[in-house]
Amino acid sequence: MSKGSNSTGLRRYNERVLITALRKMGQASKLELARLSNLTPQAVTRIIDDLEAAGLVRPEGRRLGGLGQPSMLYTINPQGAYSIGVNVGRRDIQLLLVDFGGVVIKKIAHEFECPEPDFLLEKIQTGIAQLTEHLPAAEVSRLVGVGVAMPWFMGAWSKELNMSEVLAKRWNEINFDKEVARRTKLPVFFENDCSAAAIAELQFGQGIDIANFLYIFIGTFIGGGVVLEGNLESGVHGNSGALASMPVSPSRLNSTPAIEGPFETLINRASLFVLRRHLNANGIPINSISQIHDVLPKARLYIDEWILDCVDALTFSIFSATGVLDFEAIVIDANLPRDIIGELVNKVSDRVKAITPNGVFVPDVLLGKIGPDARAIGGAILPFYANFSPDKTVMLTGGIPQKIPG
Repeated sequence: MSKGSNSTGLRRYNERVLITALRKMGQASKLELARLSNLTPQAVTRIIDDLEAAGLVRPEGRRLGGLGQPSMLYTINPQGAYSIGVNVGRRDIQLLLVDFGGVVIKKIAHEFECPEPDFLLEKIQTGIAQLTEHLPAAEVSRLVGVGVAMPWFMGAWSKELNMSEVLAKRWNEINFDKEVARRTKLPVFFENDCSAAAIAELQFGQGIDIANFLYIFIGTFIGGGVVLEGNLESGVHGNSGALASMPVSPSRLNSTPAIEGPFETLINRASLFVLRRHLNANGIPINSISQIHDVLPKARLYIDEWILDCVDALTFSIFSATGVLDFEAIVIDANLPRDIIGELVNKVSDRVKAITPNGVFVPDVLLGKIGPDARAIGGAILPFYANFSPDKTVMLTGGIPQKIPG
């Protein structure tokens, strides 16, 4: 049987529409929200009053000027809800406590050589407890969940990570999401790490002004997300934006092994494990990308070589992507110091403009606004997304109701 809509579901949907509008606009009057949402001023007044009573929005002064009584402006209340974001990486793990406004309140981070599941599960369990204890007791009830951002195939690319067959097998067999859920009473949400980073950019970064973009995140490996009409498009298998295996031309770096197969892949040209390998091969021994500034200026020549090689590969990939989807922009971010990723993005932008083929609209190439914590912040957004973002399924009878904390 098809499901019909009901007034409760419609009300929840409209609440989420207004919360999302306030998040994008920063602040707005009830009349502005009514115009933007196509709801009646009376309906918006009732919903905003209820959201204010629940602590999710708050008044923020009046707008002066014009005729009539000054308009009261409303904004998201940062203390209205909280979330814990976890980024499980192949070389590091971050846990963040984030408020409803997207501000990171506290961060816990660890680095390691290989991703061992039991080590990571222990760090997640203790980290959730520590971040929860950081909240005032009266606000713990507003913690809406834990969002985990991690690569889908942690046991893959074991050769690049020097991962043993035993450890790769362990990753292929473990039900990691179930193991995380066993270690907390909070609701747990999972997403691919770079898709989560794309959500962070959509909600708090370039996505505030741009509705259609390809997001690229350079981490230990490389991945991304596809944003169309203001929504993350995950694809049939939840793997849209999986750029690591995209075919590209061969690398010119002296540290790159010979190609195994008919073509090179983007992971072997535009990733931090390639940068680390290139530095190590040329006498710059670093164990972590966080040590880059410690080896400057000696490492500068080899960083520049990697940047140029990376730029060529990314340009190739961007034209491949824009040949399928007509993006407004390409947004690039990385787990790198901001000066280095900023330099890389500028060079990609110049390169794309210089060699754009005939018949191709040139997308803007932009630096992401979130930075190295994008994946963990994206993880933290997942519980907010589930509870407060517009989703038409909440209008269906039989759907799972979401409770507004209060």
